Amino acid sequence: MITVREITPCDADSQEQATRLREALLPLLPQLNPTMQQLPAEMLHEVIRSPYCHLLVAEEQGELLGMLTLALYPTLTALRGWVEDVVVDEGARRRGVGRMLLRRAIEMARKEGCKTLSLTSSHYRREAHALYLSEGFQTIDTQPFRLIIE
Repeated sequence: MITVREITPCDADSQEQATRLREALLPLLPQLNPTMQQLPAEMLHEVIRSPYCHLLVAEEQGELLGMLTLALYPTLTALRGWVEDVVVDEGARRRGVGRMLLRRAIEMARKEGCKTLSLTSSHYRREAHALYLSEGFQTIDTQPFRLIIE
């Protein structure tokens, strides 16, 4: 049975737990972005300890099948949400894992009083687009901008 849960600081209390968690997440990263080969321990700790970030994972019998990061943040006009890092392992695709992760994120955002939940998706990820549309997301007429700071 596939379950979705939030990774909490308790999941990485010890060095051994943190290492196991990083090792479980590592195979997903290149499937998310081919240039991602590492996950710095500090970044993982920062995400799971942040009151604004929620790292969701889908598991089956202890095996990590997918992940999603939900960021909730206050603005002057409303509580907003952003979905990042959505990836399902190639071997687990077309089993509803992405939908389960997304629904959990929507449920969490709604429960917290979030007014909007946004995400972006690369143009070639047609299956992901169909999922997002089927869950109520809409394309919006806006121009994205990005400044890469290195």
